[in-house]
Amino acid sequence: MSPFDRPLAASLIRPLDQQPVLTVVVPTFQRPVEMALAVSSIADQVDASLEGKVEVIISDNASGPDTAAVLARLAETYPFISYYIHAQNEGGDYQIFSAPHRARGRWTWVFGDDDYLGPGGLKPIVALLETEQPGFLTLNRQVWNKSLDQCVTPSKHDLPDVRFGSFLELLRLFGFDQLSFLTSQVYLTEAARGVDTELYFTSHCRYCQLAYYLEACHDLPAYYLSQPYVWHRWDQGAGQVHAANFRHLATLHPVLVQQAADRVGIQDPDLFENIGGRRSLVGPEQRRITFTDNILENLWRSVALGTEIPDYEWERMAPAIRTWSPERMSQLQMVREVYAKVWAAFQHFETLVHEHKTRTPAVGNAFTPAEISMIQQSEAAILSLQSNINDARKMAFDMAAGFS
Repeated sequence: MSPFDRPLAASLIRPLDQQPVLTVVVPTFQRPVEMALAVSSIADQVDASLEGKVEVIISDNASGPDTAAVLARLAETYPFISYYIHAQNEGGDYQIFSAPHRARGRWTWVFGDDDYLGPGGLKPIVALLETEQPGFLTLNRQVWNKSLDQCVTPSKHDLPDVRFGSFLELLRLFGFDQLSFLTSQVYLTEAARGVDTELYFTSHCRYCQLAYYLEACHDLPAYYLSQPYVWHRWDQGAGQVHAANFRHLATLHPVLVQQAADRVGIQDPDLFENIGGRRSLVGPEQRRITFTDNILENLWRSVALGTEIPDYEWERMAPAIRTWSPERMSQLQMVREVYAKVWAAFQHFETLVHEHKTRTPAVGNAFTPAEISMIQQSEAAILSLQSNINDARKMAFDMAAGFS
């Protein structure tokens, strides 16, 4: 039995007269309005010249009747739309890894349910796939605000189109930041189907698909399309999400990257230093930034935000850093030592605050002079510790900035 055979509440799978060039898979969960906009931005661009070349599959994680009604309307409007409605929420990773197993096109494009395809984008993307035949295609993008009424960044990069001999070559230039935006990646369906995804399913990493791309496409030709057809909806206020992302990118993600490299036999002791680390390729590079810099930067960010990094995550990093230089190991040791001190101080601070809030008079409704003195000492300790923690966090932010 395939690991992707999961119970369905409903489905509509259109018959095909020919193999599509591209299957666009739109995973969704309780975003009926945003999903309908995302799907329409793609489907409205399927004209007569693209008929039979593009199919759209919507994969719903048991969102409920509102989403089901939207799916029915979309399928009625567009004859090339199919959909799956899962009987239960199977999680986001399942949606990503099942996509090429459901796709019938030669290439698979997993498209976020709150993103948008800009006007005129679909036809050149399909044409590029047909002419260049890349194993992996990464797309430039625009960044928009949450309500899609203001463009924040008109173009993520200022590079022209680039052909690469392999995915690894692309990785050396762009690094993982460009690849971390799900909607900008298109890849050969058969290559993705050949990956045993259990390692990634069980990693609990928010960015497990990045190592999956590496395993599936490491030696395949790749291409970067510079026209920013894809619109990325960015929620700047999602602070807790961003904090969790920094931690996963710093600890779990490097482990998976090294495991993927080992699985396909990449023998490069300097792999992490050879992978690029810039977030935006705009203007000349003043100092080369690498994947190792990204890891250290995100560790410092986690310290600055007061994010807990469990001991087992530090320990699991050992295989991924086994070839790091003494200088890099020293940098890692420094951030771990600072983290341990800041986290211990934060835990002590939380304890003091809790004790202070729950303090009650020993007798009657009034505190004794001794109790008042103890309260004043406690308040002074809390303020002092809070100041020290804030100073340490500021230092951590400054350290993180030094790696970008």
